[in-house]
Amino acid sequence: MEHLFNLKVQRVEQICLFELSWGQGQKLAAQVEYPAVLTQLYQDWKKAYLKFYQSEEMRGKAVGGGVAELSLDWHAELVKAESKLIYEFNSWLRSAALFDIRAQLNQEGSNLNQEPTKVFLTCAPIELDRFPWEAWESEFTSARKIQIIRSPQKISAPVHSLQQKGRTRILTILGDDTGLDFQNERAALKELSKIADVEFVGWQPNQTPTQVIDNIINAIADERGWDVLFFAGHSNETDLTGGELGIAPGVSISIKEIATHLNAARQRRLKVAIFNSCSGLNIAESLIDLGFSQVMVMREPVHNRVAQEFLVKFLLSLGKHLNVYESMMEARQFLRLDKSHTYPSSYLLPSLFCHPGAELYKIPPSLPWHGRIRQIVLPNSIIEAVALTVTIAVATMVPVQDFLLDGRIFTQAVYRETTKQIPDSEAPPVALVEIDSESITKRKLPSSQILPMNRSYIAELMERVRKLNAPVIGLDFLIDTPQKYPQYPATADKDLGTAVSRAVNENRWVVFGTVLNSDGQEASVNDANGIKNRNWTLQGYTESFPYYVELPEKECYETCPISYLMALTQLASQEITDLPKPGAGGNNNLRTQLLDTIKAKLPKKGDLTALKQWRPLFGQQPIIDFSIPPEKVYTKIPAWQLMENPDANKFPLISKQAVIIATGNDERLGKAPGIPDRMVIPTAMKFWTEQSWMTGGQSLAYTTHHFIRRHLITPIPDIWIIALAILVGKITVFFLKSKSPLKPKLRLQILTGALLGVVLYGVAALQLYITAALLLPWFLPSSVFLAYVLSATRRQNHA
Repeated sequence: MEHLFNLKVQRVEQICLFELSWGQGQKLAAQVEYPAVLTQLYQDWKKAYLKFYQSEEMRGKAVGGGVAELSLDWHAELVKAESKLIYEFNSWLRSAALFDIRAQLNQEGSNLNQEPTKVFLTCAPIELDRFPWEAWESEFTSARKIQIIRSPQKISAPVHSLQQKGRTRILTILGDDTGLDFQNERAALKELSKIADVEFVGWQPNQTPTQVIDNIINAIADERGWDVLFFAGHSNETDLTGGELGIAPGVSISIKEIATHLNAARQRRLKVAIFNSCSGLNIAESLIDLGFSQVMVMREPVHNRVAQEFLVKFLLSLGKHLNVYESMMEARQFLRLDKSHTYPSSYLLPSLFCHPGAELYKIPPSLPWHGRIRQIVLPNSIIEAVALTVTIAVATMVPVQDFLLDGRIFTQAVYRETTKQIPDSEAPPVALVEIDSESITKRKLPSSQILPMNRSYIAELMERVRKLNAPVIGLDFLIDTPQKYPQYPATADKDLGTAVSRAVNENRWVVFGTVLNSDGQEASVNDANGIKNRNWTLQGYTESFPYYVELPEKECYETCPISYLMALTQLASQEITDLPKPGAGGNNNLRTQLLDTIKAKLPKKGDLTALKQWRPLFGQQPIIDFSIPPEKVYTKIPAWQLMENPDANKFPLISKQAVIIATGNDERLGKAPGIPDRMVIPTAMKFWTEQSWMTGGQSLAYTTHHFIRRHLITPIPDIWIIALAILVGKITVFFLKSKSPLKPKLRLQILTGALLGVVLYGVAALQLYITAALLLPWFLPSSVFLAYVLSATRRQNHA
């Protein structure tokens, strides 16, 4: 628990009023006569101080001038003057009238287990502020537990307790360096770059006064904010303008002139100001009045080398995560104990002014690795936050993802067409026989026999395909319950059974489509349908997501997608000569026989081996590539054409194709009344055709083609590329920080470069889709990247 005291000392003529307050209204008061000799001793000390340090390296206006008086040993005079001043000052504070106040402070500071006792000292008039009150600490028996921190008489603004986010940011203003040397300060501040971001701004040769002032104001107003403001250079007290800073040779700026910008910086995150320059009492009081939490200044003119020695030690302690007061006291002690002969009285100059409601600032310890990652990823502006939130939300919405995927594949189709990268070296590996509206009309099928489809008609189509020597015949129909007379021909099931038997007897592979039961198992083809033995045929389920390729599980022994089973059978029939013959295995499961044979006799290389050894990349389910024109995927044959053209020369490719017999896009056809076997056509497929719908058979043809050709496009998860876009965006933001502030021309160049980068990434993603079978998301990652860049350039432009 912190112990806070407020000590007010006010001089009225020759009387000083002391008032100590703390806790819940507790208060002590005393009156002490002001010894006039103190003023004279201070003047003697200041004269000796200035004479000893008299040179052009004082960080304020030249004092004295001329040649120093050589008749006196000003080092000895200064030591003597300091001793007299400190002795008389402490004697005055040991007055009997102040006993109760001293006792109260000693009592609070004697507890070794509590936090240091902070005494916020307010003096009036300013002449009292010039005394070395910090030296009073040594008079207390618990000196190490008493911290004397100054507080101005007037404080208008409340302190902002803003939680620091991310690394500490330090703005260093290097002012007029006439007669000074800032190299040590630069080196010491750069050492802090391990735990803080340090940026420098200030006068450069050939700059006009207006340019210098604009650069400093723009840096202060940076929307990213600062935690610490540091100034080195010349400064002086002014009564009406809050002190002035020498920012260039012959150019000064008052605190009042930049108060608006300092206040804006304070409201963002700025807490601490450090002025390693001369005569800073007015500066400290005016900044605390603005609402700064703490300001450290030198109360008197300070020699350049003293300022350097003090700052190096101060920053070393600050870098060890000591607070500002502790760091100041470490540096004071260093000057007092180690540099007392070289720089006498220098330890008396530093003072810390603090807002009574503020916590003493210290650089937070470095975050652990996971904290640093979180710091990099988390947004730093409203634009970044909104972009990241919306992007992640959209990336998890399935309908939106399907919409973006549809648009992405459409763009791929346009890119293929534009760059002439359409596969044309091989004939389509699939033939799709569609029972469309015209086929129904020409076959004169009544509407009562098309849902489910008349199996006699399916048998006729199977017979035609068999005679054309199709090696694999897939039926995208659910064969479950028998078709009954008189709705269907009395021989409907028998006709289909006969067609299947003939195909099997000629070693044709027949694959029936089925569905998955509620327990995840395939519904079997019913023996009662007139198919002599269901083990003569294969079966695979037809369910799948509209845009994705259904992958097999457990090597297809239990369940298997029909498209994969057809592709596997087609390739096996081409590359393995002694496959089991359909119908020759009796009651043995034909699919099990096929899979066992493939496993035992798998060639060392070839298309079948490539398909069997293929595994999902990154565990992702491949997409259906509608960017390939349908005529390159399958040969579309209306059922009526197949029936009216018995000549095999009309269909020369069927003997080398996997044939799928399925319904077309007639709305009367489908899985059940009112549920047609079709879906809204993907935009990419519509780019190639005049269709308004895509049938289930066409989707099945695409996936079968993809397995046979191993054309399996792996989608990279959006969230991965979004994370990468955030990382690239953050790197860009860090680059922009180094260019602060941005000129309009550079800002335009950066935005143009970002847009060009997004376009180039898009082109690269389109080409990788073709050459590497990878689908890289474009819209969401590009959006979040541009949002980060726009946010950074907007902040810089605003600054």
